[in-house]
Amino acid sequence: MFRAIVFDLDHTLFDRYATLRKTLHVFYNHYKDRISKDLSCEEFIEKLIEIEKEYIYFDWVNVFKECARRNLITLNDQEAIEAVRVIVDKCWPVAAVEFPFTKPTLQKLRQMGYKLGLVTNGRHNPQTLKLKMLGLDNTFDQVVISGDVGVGKPDPKPFEVMAEKIGIKPQEMMYVGDHPLNDVEGSRRVGYTPVWVKTTGTWPFHDIEKSPYEVDTVEELPELLKRIDK
Repeated sequence: MFRAIVFDLDHTLFDRYATLRKTLHVFYNHYKDRISKDLSCEEFIEKLIEIEKEYIYFDWVNVFKECARRNLITLNDQEAIEAVRVIVDKCWPVAAVEFPFTKPTLQKLRQMGYKLGLVTNGRHNPQTLKLKMLGLDNTFDQVVISGDVGVGKPDPKPFEVMAEKIGIKPQEMMYVGDHPLNDVEGSRRVGYTPVWVKTTGTWPFHDIEKSPYEVDTVEELPELLKRIDK
């Protein structure tokens, strides 16, 4: 029987694509002289999102390298690394667009008696700011941000720190996230039961076993738990 439900943040609890459409104009203006003159801001954003869906599981650096390969933007490998910092420091602080069902779902899970946790990769300030913009900063019993523990998912440490802080064994917790490696495999190695959120619908890691539980959005979790947590 599960005692706690622990979540990933990005691509799981808020509308990443709506957020990108709302914030990437900052990136476009920052790199305007390096972006193909054939593309308007809106066209560039849509093409970047298309590539992001395909490459994001291999990190933002690879997203920008693929953008450069397709001649959408002129960046060398080192500049692709810097472009990630522009996303984190200049775009994410602009806005985070919430799913309408996230807060009601989390409230319902708490009413069902589960403790709630969050384990997210990233630096402390950007991830904390996202939680505040989403109105989720006082929602979880415990929050673990990889930048605070010195290593990110899929390393076991963030998951182990969560178990220690929340006071529950990993075997009694469910971990809900979109990333096949960082979330599904990372949590499973520590003893959590993983649930894959099919945000992109793609599973590019053919050597990683899929989770036995899949949902399109976190809104489906209460009904899933009623079926399996008896």
